[in-house]
Amino acid sequence: MKPTLFCLLLLCLPLQAQQLVFGQIHDAEFNTPLPYVNIGIPDQGIGTVSDEEGYYQLEIPDNLSSASILFSMVGFASEERSIASLEQDQEKLLSLKMHSQVTALTEVVVTDAKWELITIGNNKVSKLITAGFTSNNLGNEIAQFVRVKKNRPTLLKKFWLSIAENTIQDVILRFNVYIEVEGFPGENILTEPIYVSIPNAAETIIVDLAPYDIYIEDDFFFSIEWIEDLGSNNLLFSAGVFGKAVYARSASQSKWVRQKALSIGMGVELLQKGN
Repeated sequence: MKPTLFCLLLLCLPLQAQQLVFGQIHDAEFNTPLPYVNIGIPDQGIGTVSDEEGYYQLEIPDNLSSASILFSMVGFASEERSIASLEQDQEKLLSLKMHSQVTALTEVVVTDAKWELITIGNNKVSKLITAGFTSNNLGNEIAQFVRVKKNRPTLLKKFWLSIAENTIQDVILRFNVYIEVEGFPGENILTEPIYVSIPNAAETIIVDLAPYDIYIEDDFFFSIEWIEDLGSNNLLFSAGVFGKAVYARSASQSKWVRQKALSIGMGVELLQKGN
């Protein structure tokens, strides 16, 4: 009788009920699928990224059924939908169309020798000390902080990332730039997505940022974001014990946390105007 009693007790244990929200995101103007949209419940560690065809699915615990889901994408107006407004069943269809958002660019012309070339980041190329993303959730990001000297307009020129190991044939990451708000990344200031193609090799990736005219006047963060399902493959970055601190968030729309572990081999090259 004891085994039977044990099984009954197991059945009585409370389980965390979940709801599945799924759908497809489209560009409202062209009615085409919108890939790599950030989707999640802000600051709750529950988020994902739409796939290449705009499809997504998100598992939401019942204790967050009164929350709202935020949809955001560089170059588009953000959308928010209440979970409670959806049909009351365990599988909820939530598809929507996102509208493009035009942002005026600040044109900066480098015409004299008063612009100074500055390199900021971690020059790590080790294959022995490595680190990866902090979770397997889509939308997981790793960021570094950059302090901009007062009254020193800055242009982002290059980004680099040192790959220690990559067992994936083809993978794409997203590069983001955020203004600093109370010590953490705030609003993404890019006007169009910047994707970084990672080859199936261990090497340093360099991305030319000059064509994007990323002009900054205040402290900021730059990041790399995991936007594709990589399965059981490995993607590891060169790391080190000392260097600039890493900030991370576990999934799309999640809260940023300052990490106390290793520094990541990545950085940026800036053009900064002299006084």
